[in-house]
Amino acid sequence: MPSTRIAVKWGAKTYDVDVDLDGTGAALRATLASLTGVPVDRVKVTGLRGGRPLADDTDLRTCGLEDLARRNKRLMMFGSTATIEAPATAVKFVEDLPERERDAAAAGDEFRPGMVNLGNTCYANSVLQCLRACAGLRETVAGWTAEDGGRGRGTAALTSALRDVFGDVERAREAVMPVRFLNVLRQMHPQFAQHGPGGVPMQQDAEECWSAVMHALSTETPDEMKRLFGIGMRRELKCSESGETRNEESIEYSLKCNITIEVNHVTEGFRIALNDTRELRSEALGRDAVFEGASKISSLPEYLTTQLVRFFYKADIRAKAKILRAVTFPITLDAYEFCTDELKAELDPARKLKLKREDDAATQRMNEKKAALEGAKEESSDTAMGDAPASSAATSDVAPVSTAPEPEVDPLEGTRLTGFYDLIAVLTHKGRSADSGHYVSWVKHDNGSWTQFDDEKQIPTTEEEVLKLKGGGDHHMSYILCYKARKI
Repeated sequence: MPSTRIAVKWGAKTYDVDVDLDGTGAALRATLASLTGVPVDRVKVTGLRGGRPLADDTDLRTCGLEDLARRNKRLMMFGSTATIEAPATAVKFVEDLPERERDAAAAGDEFRPGMVNLGNTCYANSVLQCLRACAGLRETVAGWTAEDGGRGRGTAALTSALRDVFGDVERAREAVMPVRFLNVLRQMHPQFAQHGPGGVPMQQDAEECWSAVMHALSTETPDEMKRLFGIGMRRELKCSESGETRNEESIEYSLKCNITIEVNHVTEGFRIALNDTRELRSEALGRDAVFEGASKISSLPEYLTTQLVRFFYKADIRAKAKILRAVTFPITLDAYEFCTDELKAELDPARKLKLKREDDAATQRMNEKKAALEGAKEESSDTAMGDAPASSAATSDVAPVSTAPEPEVDPLEGTRLTGFYDLIAVLTHKGRSADSGHYVSWVKHDNGSWTQFDDEKQIPTTEEEVLKLKGGGDHHMSYILCYKARKI
């Protein structure tokens, strides 16, 4: 009988456990329950290969236990021996639940599990839930394999960990623990491994976590990430003293929204962020001089990420401070005004086609309404005059034959960018500093419903509630917005 001995840490105690590798997760959980006194249904184990949870049907041969034992690594066990009091109220059937809980129960596959907070890790959980809302990214990561196994590349390890988390969420029916993802993130970027008083992990900035993931993905899948998230930027600067110009091209992975006292809407913040003033070396003047200009979007991605720049370093308190100002954002964002003239020319045909289809649909609705009204009038008249004679079409044995030509198939249907983007995810922050407070994600599903992911908790919500995340107080306020391109 193949077996191995593995150390399992539970609280302050560590147990050496002999594990039958032919067994299942249920057997290991039962063994741990007998050792610790924790009820078996509360036993949760982390540290398995791929960060997967230990389920009853887990094949212990696939969990990497022998490798962990060779490297003297431990599994971590969670679970309490405390007695759970009986519920104060009787269990309710679905139809007896409050409306929000009823919606959650009815959401089915659209209602994905949350993620366990492993100690001030809400920033990472929120980033993962928002990124998972991007179907194109899920497909890219699922099909990714590292060249040469990715040995020695932290970016490959982080991409692999992200792929595993997405897979865990797809299969799980309870909260997922993104242990491996956090371990790799902390190894690559030590700032995420900082601890505060009492050894508790410190809260981190969600935007910094988002950027770390974007860097890893753009290193491992550069072409796909450019298509999915890369915003082509063209920067044109001019020195008024010498008349010199500087032109730069770059790929950015977020569109910044600067917040000032004049900014009430994200598009106003975009305009400020895209304006640029720099002090550069002037060859004509032989010294540094001021160059002024602006950036414009030269290419658009599948998913447009925008960051509201709410945090800044305040020197007098030596800490990050937060701008609480209310900044509204749209459900549908039009990026057209921020594009170069060349890109606008590329978008124009699709935008005109979109407008024509909307006008045609409006005309059709108007005609249908008019026909319905006229039909109601005729029916009323026929009823008043007695039975109306049957129409020739009704008495004919031969069905009318349509002579209308078959519509041509448009090979470009659904591929043309319009410059319009639909909101699919919002990452919010509640609190006064990036080093404290709480992060939450709000995700739109394919069926149009919205869910708030507050770590393990999933809360059905509405578009109206999402639009209230503009800020202006101590409520959750938007920090990162993710939009998906509307194509035609």
